[in-house]
Amino acid sequence: MAGPLERIFVVDASTVMPGAIASMMLADHGAEVLKVEPHGGACFAHDLTRKSWDRGKRSVELDIRAEGDRAKLLGLLRGADLFIHSLETAEATALGLDQDSLARDYPGLVVCALTAYGDDTPFAGRPYGEGLAAALLGTMVDKGSSFRTGPVYLGHPALHYGQAFLAVIGSLSALRAQRQTGRGQKVEASLLDAMLAQSPMNNWWQEDGISYIKKGDSGAVDRFGKVRLVTAMFQCGDGLYLQMHTGGAGAFKAAMDILGFGDRIKAIKGPEMAVPLEDDEYQAARVEIFEAFKAKPRAEWLRLFHAADVAALPVLEPAEVLLDDQVEFVGQRIELADPDFGTIHQAAPAVRFANIASVKPVPAPAVGADNGRLAEFLARPARPAANGGKDLRHALEGLRILDFSSFFACGFAGRLMSDLGADVIKVETPEGDQMRPLPDVFDAAQRGKRDIVLNLKTPEGLAAAHRLIAGADVMMHNLRPGKADKLGIGYEAMAKINPKLIYAYLPGYGSKGPKSLLKSFAPLVSGWTGLLCEGGGEGNPPTRSVFGNEDYNNGFLGAAAVLMALEHRDRTGKGDYLECPQLHSSLWTTSEHFLDADRRPVYGMRLDKGQMGFNALDRLYRTKDEGWLCISCRDDRRFAALAQALDRPDLTADPRFATARDRSANDASLLDTLTPFFAGLTTEEAVAKLGAAGAPCEVARLNSWVQEVLWQDWALNSNRVLEHHNSMYGHIRELGLFNRLSATPGLARGPAPRLGEHTRAILAEAGYGADEIEDLIGRGIAVTADGNQRANARVRA
Repeated sequence: MAGPLERIFVVDASTVMPGAIASMMLADHGAEVLKVEPHGGACFAHDLTRKSWDRGKRSVELDIRAEGDRAKLLGLLRGADLFIHSLETAEATALGLDQDSLARDYPGLVVCALTAYGDDTPFAGRPYGEGLAAALLGTMVDKGSSFRTGPVYLGHPALHYGQAFLAVIGSLSALRAQRQTGRGQKVEASLLDAMLAQSPMNNWWQEDGISYIKKGDSGAVDRFGKVRLVTAMFQCGDGLYLQMHTGGAGAFKAAMDILGFGDRIKAIKGPEMAVPLEDDEYQAARVEIFEAFKAKPRAEWLRLFHAADVAALPVLEPAEVLLDDQVEFVGQRIELADPDFGTIHQAAPAVRFANIASVKPVPAPAVGADNGRLAEFLARPARPAANGGKDLRHALEGLRILDFSSFFACGFAGRLMSDLGADVIKVETPEGDQMRPLPDVFDAAQRGKRDIVLNLKTPEGLAAAHRLIAGADVMMHNLRPGKADKLGIGYEAMAKINPKLIYAYLPGYGSKGPKSLLKSFAPLVSGWTGLLCEGGGEGNPPTRSVFGNEDYNNGFLGAAAVLMALEHRDRTGKGDYLECPQLHSSLWTTSEHFLDADRRPVYGMRLDKGQMGFNALDRLYRTKDEGWLCISCRDDRRFAALAQALDRPDLTADPRFATARDRSANDASLLDTLTPFFAGLTTEEAVAKLGAAGAPCEVARLNSWVQEVLWQDWALNSNRVLEHHNSMYGHIRELGLFNRLSATPGLARGPAPRLGEHTRAILAEAGYGADEIEDLIGRGIAVTADGNQRANARVRA
């Protein structure tokens, strides 16, 4: 075995896609994963996604609803560390697989439940389905279509990936807690929380209405209003597309100069985004810019932008980026033998560790490939009882993390761990994080942390940072390659100071390679790795924006990677260096796609041309009164219910539709049947018919739900929404906790810290005396909030 998670045994009995994705991440990094599948597999077991999402696992077939097979499942759990399932609470209780029952017989077992909405929400009991949740929660209108009006089915399965990330982060946190307390617990990851977890940077409320982004369609070309920032997709003179982002220092002016607007754009001293655009500048940056891009081919624009250190990347099809020279250099493309394609090329496991051997994935098993080994699996020794005994309030309590990052992704990783109880200290320069002028984004990534300001360019400031690092568990940053070493906080030096340190590096492209020095901003890497083509739909040009991006995904992966490294350290006592660039997380979150033997892209799942869905049984339909209804009826039980709603019981007996695999093969015939059925009914009539038959459906909302939830009491009471009356921005409401752990729940802390807000306290904790602290502050080596009145002034729109 290899990887940081070796010796962890996972039983995955889930029948939803996020379960496969979550256990893939665990298997990719060393866990032994046994996939317990219903006989014949789940409804998506024969999709092309299996080639990626189930690699590295073993498979046995058990019907957990049948008493005999369920007894075998319980036998497997004797030796398991983690059990993943997708049962809603009522069904789990009926089957004796609820938390109370499992805790009685397996007190150290961590149980991860993948649910639709959670028991503590108004939507408890509604049916599971990514499309259903996206319709119900308004996610289908988060990004407007470039081609038509109305809701858009999510072409990129962002809720699935988000739920998988929450499952992994929550489960690894619970395993850490289990080693200290001796007790397992239930971890719940829901589609609702996955949606909220990918929404905080664009959704908050502030009493004066300040925001870096215009409300409404967050994919709109003018969504940044008069903020001195351009990030969008542009068609070039050769018809190809690229994305550009001017978030770096001086990048807005540099990009406008290259595009021919230099005489109309002012040069700004200091942070450009802090100075609003004037009217003529707005005209150039929001209107005329699109025609300007048509003057040159894509390759020429990319050459010019990269030479000027402006972030820009091409928009490619999914998996096409696997052929890029940076991917080749870092070895992030792997080859697997495949029965259908001969050879396929996939993205490698996402996280790299310096001192832990990488896992080499093996092809996904056929359904039931390991049935003959079931007795062997059942004979595994029972999991030893954990010593534990410690009283732990929060899963990551006692963990200290130093966050040297700027911008969103790396900071968001720290915020996720702060929410689980870690003490996360943001270390800033006297100038502050470049993202501070964007209040809602900054708060989304930095909420709950403490803040210290040190001038690392002075010997005394660097010495203070070293003293902090000596007492930390984790250090994180996303500085450009080489900069940490120049500042004196590179890995080799820090490992000597603290051999048990976990040193997490989250750059854009990697520490080395032909693209390693390029700037990286969301959503450029998303477009580069195929998300915009996913969202465009088959045969269409790429869409301008999709739900979910690499900032969130890299934050999720960064948190998961740190927890993996801590798992290894707890077993071996050794610290390590880990690297998980935005490139790697973006490759991983498009892992359903791959290259064939001729290195041509193969879509694991493909949104249709109308942007309505993936297949006839998982898509939007237009109703008689111009409504939009989403169904999710791929498995046998749901398809039978749909057939009843159609008054077509004969469909279940039709050999073309006998199994989920047959139905997928004859998708066009089902679409021809279903389209006129829904077109002949009003939305209300269709909902009534499907509801009476038990066929899952949801009416697609046409407005934002995530803005409404900020004012709903249940969300405030469950800490999904937090309210702060005295933040540096005044009175705000923002999205709060995303992970649900039953025994060591999350910790709802305050808003983002002011620059230098905790400098004195943190220096005192590091052993500095009062006189020493005042001397450092007096000489500008350390800075406090009261010495940064301008940076901490309340922001006004």
